[in-house]
Amino acid sequence: MTLNNKLTMSDEEILALKLRLWQMEINEELKKKRFKVPVHLGLGTEALVVAIASVIHSGDNLLLTHRNAAYNLVLAEDPKAVVREYDGLNDGLAFGQLGSMNLVNPKSGVVYSSSILGNNISVACGCAYGHRITQSQNFTVVLTGDGAMEEGSFYEGVVFAKSHQLPLVIVVDNNNYSMASTTSERRCDIHLSLFCKSMGINYLLLADNDVQSYVAEFEVLRSAINSSKSPAVVEVKTTLLNQHAGPTPGWPTDPMKVDISQGLVIEESASDPIFVLKEKYGIEIFSKLEAELVSAKLNLVFK
Repeated sequence: MTLNNKLTMSDEEILALKLRLWQMEINEELKKKRFKVPVHLGLGTEALVVAIASVIHSGDNLLLTHRNAAYNLVLAEDPKAVVREYDGLNDGLAFGQLGSMNLVNPKSGVVYSSSILGNNISVACGCAYGHRITQSQNFTVVLTGDGAMEEGSFYEGVVFAKSHQLPLVIVVDNNNYSMASTTSERRCDIHLSLFCKSMGINYLLLADNDVQSYVAEFEVLRSAINSSKSPAVVEVKTTLLNQHAGPTPGWPTDPMKVDISQGLVIEESASDPIFVLKEKYGIEIFSKLEAELVSAKLNLVFK
């Protein structure tokens, strides 16, 4: 689709807007109980998702968690195929066989997704080890969270990756929640920067939800990994703008009320990467783009 104002925003920023629209449309379908599988949306993670998608090249590996919907929507040649997968149709992304939490798409680099906490890190080490053996310039990216970071596989994976000089990026999506518990409710603080420093591992903190700066940071990181032959850990401070799974609002007292009719911005703060874009380009340009996206009926891609 061609946007009249395309030059005012980068392709990556426009993609973030599209991703928000697609996810909000899926949320509306979840309210109607359309799907028989639990779809874990990533409303609030658009800047991170688009940045990772932009840095994945042919031959790279991307390993995801149960919260893989946003990544598959962005990376699939046709986002409709993702929704058809949720519908269990044989022309879905994985022919209706994998559902939502374990959905993969090897053509786009998504080689593994797991609903088991921390499980994908061990698998990612194996993928990255393959790159090292073949001496390719490809690398592996694995997504995890502040909850899975508490698992032994996280620490074992980091040590293994450093010991074998693996081209591996471990991205910690730190949204301060694991299921329904906050970090302070379940454990002590873990200072990832100090942990990485103790082993001489590259550490990067991303927190401003700016799509374009995230893209630039990941591009620099990719080059650094290729030159240093050492893994990296990226901690990204995100705010999940929907509940753990299912639609929002999902119950009568659910405070997270997302309604597509209210526009693409969910929270008017720096916690929302779409609001960050609105502030960056101004309400006039943003509103025109928002209206053009919605009027182009991109949401009908799911019908």
